Amino acid sequence: MPAYNAIINALELNPSIVLDLAEEFDVARRAERLRPGKWSATEHMAHLARTERAMRDRLLFMLDEPDSPIVPYNPQSDDEATLIDEDWDESLTRYQWGRADIVGRLRTLDPPTWERPHTHPEYTRYSIRHMARHLALHDLTHAYRIEELLLAVRQK
Repeated sequence: MPAYNAIINALELNPSIVLDLAEEFDVARRAERLRPGKWSATEHMAHLARTERAMRDRLLFMLDEPDSPIVPYNPQSDDEATLIDEDWDESLTRYQWGRADIVGRLRTLDPPTWERPHTHPEYTRYSIRHMARHLALHDLTHAYRIEELLLAVRQK
């Protein structure tokens, strides 16, 4: 049986992990990059907020337009020049509020809606379950990167 409740629980709890990291992160180091071409914690946080908005929009689209193909979200469109300028607290708030909205909507869905197939040009199969599970895993990928930055020894 698909793990709808586990996926919802992860989506609901992951922001707590991100918040824990955010509260521990030194303000002076948020924009610091440890390696060229790799994002800072600020950029990861801004990306999480932008992804949240994109996935909320996608969920609504999948519910309203079940026969229409999905338009991929291209994170390369998250221009580093604008990510670094985003406000940390605002990004965190947008991420948390957006996530609460997604979780609330997912809780109302029946199994056939979770499993209704959608066409996505990047995947062999796609449904709301796939999107939601992918989002939960995406959170942890970026949380891990933020933690690496939090705990890293600064090179002199």
